[in-house]
Amino acid sequence: MRNLLALLSIFSIAASAETVINYDDGSTYTLSDNQEIYISTPNSTLFTRKLYKNKNTYFVAQEPWSKRDYVPQATDGFPVGSHEWCKAYIPWSEGFTFSMQSWQRHCDSNNDGVYDENDDRWSE
Repeated sequence: MRNLLALLSIFSIAASAETVINYDDGSTYTLSDNQEIYISTPNSTLFTRKLYKNKNTYFVAQEPWSKRDYVPQATDGFPVGSHEWCKAYIPWSEGFTFSMQSWQRHCDSNNDGVYDENDDRWSE
């Protein structure tokens, strides 16, 4: 029983999760370790506090974070799995998502990681 508890404690320490912010435009941002996030209401100002050695405190308006990990690529509204969608989609550009799974399932029939004339759907 002790061995089981020791093993479980090791796995719980090693387990970690990423925090991913999904924006309304489809873009995402992944927080790094020890990075904090503050959420405010629309059109409100978020302030950061600066504390100086002489104990003075200043509050400065914080600009919204504009960095993104992924920005969706335009597919011009093509149906998922169509020849046009398969040509427009950029594999792994957004990580392993449902779109990537769809691309692997519908487009890359020979599993070579590329959608080209060697795939079944190319002739459609």
